[in-house]
Amino acid sequence: MKRFASLTCGVLLALVVAGCPASLSNPEDFIDGGTVEKEAETILAESCGTTGCHDASPQAAAGLDLISLNVESRVVGINAIGLGCESDILVVAGDPEGSYLLDKVLDLPAICGLQMPLVGSLPADEIEILRQWIIDLGGSGDGAVDGG
Repeated sequence: MKRFASLTCGVLLALVVAGCPASLSNPEDFIDGGTVEKEAETILAESCGTTGCHDASPQAAAGLDLISLNVESRVVGINAIGLGCESDILVVAGDPEGSYLLDKVLDLPAICGLQMPLVGSLPADEIEILRQWIIDLGGSGDGAVDGG
């Protein structure tokens, strides 16, 4: 019986060792240390969708919910709210420079009210993710505004 157990363990060990390659065929996929790139919707929810700001409650700031699914349906082509900024569009699909939401995140001088988020600022990589998301909403992916 002892011999059978030893033989079984030896065979299992051989299978495990044989099944584990010594190197990765795609090491570049693991160079970043395993960090996961956030999506724009996650950035908006985590940074702006806090209680008392742009959460899903009826009392959300400016009535804007940035945490529920399909956030683009609530920001693309929607006018900003704020005295003097009513003609600004929150997100112009395909045009980050024409999107007021990005102006608020970047704290540009022409914004109404305060920078978003209120406390701190977004890291450059997250701002770039938001910028790319706006470009991608345009459909072309090259930064040009989609003509329709």
